[in-house]
Amino acid sequence: MIRVLPKRVQLATCYRQLNGAAPDLRHPTLLSERILHRILTDRDPLLRTFCDKIAAKQWIAARIGSGHTPTTLAVADSVEALKALPLPDRWMLKASHGSGWFQLVDSTTHPFDEEVMEQARIWLDSDYADTFQEWGYLKLPRRLLAEELLSFASRPCTEMSAFCFRGRVRGIRLHRSESAHIAHRGSQRHLPRSKELFLDETLQPLPLLRPQFDHCPELAATDQKELQTFLALARELSSDTPFLRVDGYLSDKGVLVGELTNYPGAGLMLHMPRQWDAWFGAFWD
Repeated sequence: MIRVLPKRVQLATCYRQLNGAAPDLRHPTLLSERILHRILTDRDPLLRTFCDKIAAKQWIAARIGSGHTPTTLAVADSVEALKALPLPDRWMLKASHGSGWFQLVDSTTHPFDEEVMEQARIWLDSDYADTFQEWGYLKLPRRLLAEELLSFASRPCTEMSAFCFRGRVRGIRLHRSESAHIAHRGSQRHLPRSKELFLDETLQPLPLLRPQFDHCPELAATDQKELQTFLALARELSSDTPFLRVDGYLSDKGVLVGELTNYPGAGLMLHMPRQWDAWFGAFWD
């Protein structure tokens, strides 16, 4: 029934159901409200570049030089075309036109079998913007991306997300999964909880705790030099937009930028305690 309502009402209704309060979309102040407002009103073409994983990689290379993103092994517009290409035993399958659409491919444990191929076909048949009305994804070219599988000292990479406001980093989330290569398969129901830690722009821990994740002070021991490298990249990549979350990895190849995120959680599922939602929102001019 909600689909027949205007977009603004749809998003506000979902926000209230998920967060227990209605968003103020006339005078947004929370980060989550500002993300919703961006979805409804911001039509900067750069947002579409950031949403398209292939275009984003090209833009990043033009902005800060090549070699700062995971290696692209192949691009295809159909499952059959990708299946026909020579690929290593282990790699990541992604859809270039969506968020969270990825799948580990491992010839021994998670092969490129019919289950994975059917999932990839569903991605290709879908417009990601249909889910939460995120304009940047609307009618993007639909392609499959084969990307190198990253690791760090035979362990999962530490993932890094910089919350950037016109080139100023106000918070960094460090995140590590307890499983080296979690697959997005419907049969996998009980995944280990991930660990996270938020830092400020001086790399000091923030008292930001979220019940969905295990607070992990040990992540503060992450190499400071590598974090500074990531922050420098994030500042440069975000300088032309009021808000951008720059996502990256600390890998065996050093610091790499994975994605540029315009709409974290679509503003609906930011899962940020209200005081921190307001704190981050205050930096958005």
